[in-house]
Amino acid sequence: MLNKIAPQKVNWQALQLTDLNGTPIVLSDYKGKIVLLNIWATWSKASLQEMPSLQRLQQLHPDKVVIFAISDEATNKVEKFIQANSFNLHFVKANTPLASQHLTMYPATYLLAPNGELESIYLGAQTWDSEKMQAYLLSID
Repeated sequence: MLNKIAPQKVNWQALQLTDLNGTPIVLSDYKGKIVLLNIWATWSKASLQEMPSLQRLQQLHPDKVVIFAISDEATNKVEKFIQANSFNLHFVKANTPLASQHLTMYPATYLLAPNGELESIYLGAQTWDSEKMQAYLLSID
């Protein structure tokens, strides 16, 4: 189900996504997997609340699910956040402000089907590793 409040069309390429070392992220490289693009911020309590379940989901299904935690905050700020919280996710830097694509709600997660098409959008913290959510994600073709 697509959330009508969140932007329906996001030009992910325009955000110039890179890993924290500056290596470009090419979403088409992940076709065949379920991709969660999680928009978050270090100051967002809801983002912090859902990260453990994102991490557990990634650990449970590493061959089927890829999670990118996307922030436009300074790399050193994100690195300090990671160290303070011991998260092990694919943290990604948006090198263009998220607001340029009207991404201003945190957290927001865009779920891409294995064919690369937008499947659904979630606003607010979710329990990504719940049995119900896992069953839904693994049912997506």
